[in-house]
Amino acid sequence: MITMQDIVTSFIVQAKECKLRGIGNFRQVITPAETDVANNQILPPVTEFLFTAKEDKISNELINYIAIKKNVAITEAQALINEWCSDISARLKNEEEIQLQSFGSLKKDAYGDIRFKYQGNIPFFVPVSAERAVHENNSVHPVLVGDLETDSSVMNELLNQDKVARTPNWKIISLILFVVSVLLLLFYFYQHPISLSSTGNQQHVAPGAAPATYYTK
Repeated sequence: MITMQDIVTSFIVQAKECKLRGIGNFRQVITPAETDVANNQILPPVTEFLFTAKEDKISNELINYIAIKKNVAITEAQALINEWCSDISARLKNEEEIQLQSFGSLKKDAYGDIRFKYQGNIPFFVPVSAERAVHENNSVHPVLVGDLETDSSVMNELLNQDKVARTPNWKIISLILFVVSVLLLLFYFYQHPISLSSTGNQQHVAPGAAPATYYTK
């Protein structure tokens, strides 16, 4: 028969976070895969579990998980996990070490704080070799595009043709705009002949009389 300790351990391993009243909070942290350039390999993702003591809540997801595993109602599952947390908390106060099978252990340290010792898991992923491929500019090497296997020379030719097709000929466009501008100017001057009367400012301004700067007695 599956025990409450097995259920709780199973939930901690699978869940991103697990809160246990009077014990602590487990939080799962996953470090993504990264490239180890110095050793020419790709390191696999790593899963870690961070533990924080002094928790006063119980995860609702854990209660639902217990109800499913035990095939009981939510209220009964909540009573079961409350009883388990109280029992584990009391055993930890008596300086007993709590073993979470294939996962780790809980124990109080010399200062009375609960500590979690992670046992670690079986590494399902291992580092893989990753040699950087460096090709010369004119070298031809195989290239996989979708399900089609071709080589770099064919792909470069296709990319260059596509670039030329998408790049407009600015010289032709500039020439067309210049011709249109000249035609518009010729049409304007045809409609408005050039004369002296049509240029400059033709408004006449009469200067006013200057005021006297002194008075005679």
